Amino acid sequence: MDAMSLPANRHCSIARTLAVLGQKWNLLLLREAFLGRTRFAEFQRIGIPNATLGQRLGDLVDAGLLERVTYQEEGERSREEYVLTEAGRDVLPVLAALSAWGDRHRPQETGQGVVYAADGERSVHLEFRDERGEPVDQDAVTIIRGPAYHAALAAAAADRSSGRAAGAGPVS
Repeated sequence: MDAMSLPANRHCSIARTLAVLGQKWNLLLLREAFLGRTRFAEFQRIGIPNATLGQRLGDLVDAGLLERVTYQEEGERSREEYVLTEAGRDVLPVLAALSAWGDRHRPQETGQGVVYAADGERSVHLEFRDERGEPVDQDAVTIIRGPAYHAALAAAAADRSSGRAAGAGPVS
């Protein structure tokens, strides 16, 4: 059974995000795109096998995180480069959060591998803020189930009470 078909996962935005970003190469390719890499040969520098690189770039295009743009240098054949889309640019806080966690819990003796800066000079960091814009300590933050989960739970209960099969198993 596909784990994504289970209601606990199908209605979870984390699980849906992992379906796109859960491959290690995908996150590293997006990091490279944020560092200005756009061409196949430039992405090869991370050590990914060519066949895997082509597949992962295609997956990121299919998921709407990168788009293929044709370019042609003078005297050369046309080629494609890979450019971040809006959805791809929206991954930046995810990469910053992973970097912050790694810097804190898996630090290197030589320091940070990447630094996030505003306007190329002012160091920035992620934080939780409430709806008024006030900072919230992460120890005060909890995860609660959202409306999609509760709607799925209600639909599964309705299916059971009407005698129809719930399809993907119980909601947990």
